[in-house]
Amino acid sequence: MTGILNVLVGSAGKPPPLTRTYNTTGSFTETVPNGGYTNVVIEDWGGSGGGGGGNTSTLQPGGGGGSGGYTRSSYSVIGQVGKTIGVAVGSAGGAGTAGAPGTDGSAGGTTTVSSGTLAITTMTSSGGGQGLHGTGSAGAAGAGGAASGGNLANTTGNSGSGSNGGAGVVGVNGTGNAGGNAATAGGAGLVIFSYT
Repeated sequence: MTGILNVLVGSAGKPPPLTRTYNTTGSFTETVPNGGYTNVVIEDWGGSGGGGGGNTSTLQPGGGGGSGGYTRSSYSVIGQVGKTIGVAVGSAGGAGTAGAPGTDGSAGGTTTVSSGTLAITTMTSSGGGQGLHGTGSAGAAGAGGAASGGNLANTTGNSGSGSNGGAGVVGVNGTGNAGGNAATAGGAGLVIFSYT
C-alpha cells in the first residue's frame, strides 16, 4: 500500500514487534492488527520547510528551512483489533528560486494522527517554516514546527541556521526530515506505528 512500510522482527514465544511507516504526503487509515499486540507507540513528524532562493544581484544566499515538530504517544490496543486511526502526512516545503531578488521557500505541511474508531488525543506536528530569499543580506532561516497532543513527547522542530536547514528531530524509531538548505526543498512528514 502506498506510503506504508511494514517491518516484522520477531522472537519465539511472543508476537513479533510490528512497525508501520507512513512517509508520503496524503491521508491514510491505520488499522490495529491481529496478532496479540498489547501496545502501540505512535510517532508523528511535520514536513520540513524549503530553503529560500539566493539573490543574484547582491549575491546573498537564501535562508534554510526549519524542520517539522515531533509528537509521540502510547496507547493500549488490548481488545482493539480492527479499530482504526486517521493519519494525514504533511507535505514537503518547496524550494525558493534564485533571482533578483529571488523567491522564498514554502513551509512544510502539518502532520496529524487522530481518532478513527479507536479514540486517541489528536497529535499535531506542524511543518517547519520556510527560508526567505536573499536581499541586501542573507535570507532569514525558517523556524521549527510546533507540536501538541502527544502523551509522551511534544518537541518543537529545529530552526534553520543561516543557509542550512534545521536538523530533523530524532525520535525512538525514526528521524524526521531536515529542513531544506538554501534553494532546496524540504521533506515530507512521517508517522510511525510500533506495535508490541
